[in-house]
Amino acid sequence: MNLLNSLRALLLCLFGACTAAAAAESQLLRFATWDGSESLLIQQRIAAAFEARHPGVKVQMEAYGGGYNQKLSAAFGAKNPPDVMYMWNFPQYQRVLEPLDDYLARDARIDRSDFVPGLFRFATVGDADGKTQRIYGVPAGFTAQVIYYNKDMFDHAGLAYPQEGWSWDDLRRMAIQLRKPATKAFGFGLDVNPDPYDFQSYLWSAGGRMLGPDGVSVQGHLNGAPSKAMFAMLLALLQQDVAATLGLGDGRNQRQMFTSDKVAMLLDGAAFRVELAQDGKRYGVVGLPSFQGRPAQSVVSVSALAMARESKQKALAWDFIQFFSSAEAVRLRSNDLPVLLSVAAQQGLQDDPLVRPFYAMVESMKETPAHLLNPRWMRAQDVVRDAIQEVFLSKQGDSGAILDRAAIKAERKLR
Repeated sequence: MNLLNSLRALLLCLFGACTAAAAAESQLLRFATWDGSESLLIQQRIAAAFEARHPGVKVQMEAYGGGYNQKLSAAFGAKNPPDVMYMWNFPQYQRVLEPLDDYLARDARIDRSDFVPGLFRFATVGDADGKTQRIYGVPAGFTAQVIYYNKDMFDHAGLAYPQEGWSWDDLRRMAIQLRKPATKAFGFGLDVNPDPYDFQSYLWSAGGRMLGPDGVSVQGHLNGAPSKAMFAMLLALLQQDVAATLGLGDGRNQRQMFTSDKVAMLLDGAAFRVELAQDGKRYGVVGLPSFQGRPAQSVVSVSALAMARESKQKALAWDFIQFFSSAEAVRLRSNDLPVLLSVAAQQGLQDDPLVRPFYAMVESMKETPAHLLNPRWMRAQDVVRDAIQEVFLSKQGDSGAILDRAAIKAERKLR
């Protein structure tokens, strides 16, 4: 067959149609990503390695950037989606994605037991009948939430570094001792305009949540006693002036404040460690503190590769997804935490004090994120974000009324 194709191409070239022949013999695989900068360069290297193993295949990178969801939705609406794409909100896109259960079942190249436990649940969605759970993506990256601490500020204050098993009472005590009014340095940095998804870590650790297990009840959860207790504790840190407000767009960039010794502790994910490594900053990480004797829980953010149901070359798309999940590609993604346990072990990351807490916090998550409980959650989350801002910016002693109103309004969005 290869000989016949070569003869055909030669004959076409004799008639001046070499370019058309090359196009006819090649396959174009479209891959959409939300990443840019160094992450995009890494993905381009992975695509090049895939092309080298698949002569005649060209991977077209489509970097949608900040408008990712809008551009991806438009592509699906126009019946012209990319073959493979980065995905996180599987309930929202489930109807236009290809189920991957059969591919995974018959492809021994992917060992699901080698993936960090729990990651596949983020790409698993129930059918409309509520009986069948299907997998729509293969994990590519993840992060949990941890507390970063500024070693220089702790050393100058003569304080021991935070240790696993600590509590919010410990954090508050340390934050008070780290506060330096004369230099406008704070013991803790609190994002008062957070992504509601990330803020779930605070509420879960208190025994609260934003959305009930039934997927529709917000009242009694967002404004329940455990959630209100966590809000009150965080609000007290602001009222006592031991916590800085971050996320307001007022110049208080958390990276700058941390590296310039203006904030001693803050909550963030794995991407922040890459930024700090670039700055050469001395820092440490530790798991989230417990609250009122309850074990801490962190949200886990998972990116995965999915396939468009309308793709005309599903076998090739699956090969790309498989390669992207291989040990070779995972090792190339140096700015991501490895999703494969074998790669993490080979690199000694699970023994690295700057990485180990992320893997430990993945195991802490027992709750289910709101968007996995209800595909319409995105309608309600802006209400929740506004309520969080109002509580922290008003600095009222009693935030209960704000949360009560928000719970009613958010629940209406889901019914």
